[in-house]
Amino acid sequence: MNLDQLRRADPGKWQAAADDLLMAAKDCEEAVAEIHANGTQPLKESWPDYLGEIVRDRVTGVADKLEEIAVLLRGAVTALDTLEDAARIAQSQAGSAITAAAVDGLELAGDVLVVPAGHHDPDAAAVARDRYNALITDAVDAANKADEEVAGALRKLNISVDSGSLEEARKQQTAAVQDALDAIRETLPRGQSPEVVAQWWNSLPIDRREDLMRAVPVELHELNGIPDGVKKDLEGSNGYSAVEAVKYAREHWDDTSIDIFDNNCANFVSHSLSEAGLESKGGLTTQDDAWGRSRGAGINFDPPGPGSIQGLTHTDTWINAEKQKEFFLNNGAQEVGIAGAKPGDVVYFEHTQDVGDYRAGDAHHAAVVTAVLPNGDVLYSQHTGNGRDLSLADRLGFANQDGGTQNIRIIRPKETW
Repeated sequence: MNLDQLRRADPGKWQAAADDLLMAAKDCEEAVAEIHANGTQPLKESWPDYLGEIVRDRVTGVADKLEEIAVLLRGAVTALDTLEDAARIAQSQAGSAITAAAVDGLELAGDVLVVPAGHHDPDAAAVARDRYNALITDAVDAANKADEEVAGALRKLNISVDSGSLEEARKQQTAAVQDALDAIRETLPRGQSPEVVAQWWNSLPIDRREDLMRAVPVELHELNGIPDGVKKDLEGSNGYSAVEAVKYAREHWDDTSIDIFDNNCANFVSHSLSEAGLESKGGLTTQDDAWGRSRGAGINFDPPGPGSIQGLTHTDTWINAEKQKEFFLNNGAQEVGIAGAKPGDVVYFEHTQDVGDYRAGDAHHAAVVTAVLPNGDVLYSQHTGNGRDLSLADRLGFANQDGGTQNIRIIRPKETW
């Protein structure tokens, strides 16, 4: 793709395709819900014999394939949405550079700006030319790289539903999300001077800036030339740096050195927030309304039974998802919901019915929000099982199937102690 092709591209067509695929995905999800609600359970109750079991297996198989299709479709939606956004950012960057260059008396010759003969200040114009050309080159390169990333994502999703499995579909969907994030990163002018970065940032519409702040906060924060006020907004003002929480979660999602319990999801969240600057509360780990760990917290030893080492090295609010959720909510945290999620927030998965030792409303899992894509898809990183930048939207459609009923709550902790 050259500059002319970038300027003439119509990202709206990719958005329209994404909207169509999303509608198809939702149709599949609704069909799955209908099958489970009105098919498998009624069959089990009214046709309990061997033949009924065969029929239920066939019906469940159809539902599984529809679910697999929906996961793949949503992965494609994410990829196309990202390409649309990346193309608009590149167009805005290139267009702003060309417009500003014209004001400085430069002319466009093919894909580059030149200083016309007879310019009143050729030396200053040459400096401006180099700066604007750097922005244009970066925009075209970013668009091409984003196109390559998204094409790779779509190829990964091109698997046979007949011979594939739901597990494989989710694996490829996760890989597609990673490619989509890489496509967004390619729109950043990394390696450019602070002056070029500042001009790039100023060239973006407000909504595109906000998209980047939610999708790639760490990479944006590291760019020299981004205004200090923007960096402070990325960090947040809740007693910990949201940027550092995301950075820790993305770098340690598969780090087993912190795993000293059977389930380390809440422990992982606590580590992410603590490493990001959130101060502990309370002097003793056995103290009510405390959050923290003792000096012996790194000991990988926890004998079973009352009075275990676990009870002395960590507060329950550090290692238990439900108690951690309640602690934060009782100590100034803001519940923001999926639509209000930002990187550095915490997502809790609650059962909506009694399941085993869990009561309805109990959080059974916790994770760190590590990105929010331009289409609103919340990505999270977690422990037990380990995963980085997993898509919440691509799992919500099936959150209430087959005993997996759950409610999603996203909160923003705040240090008020």
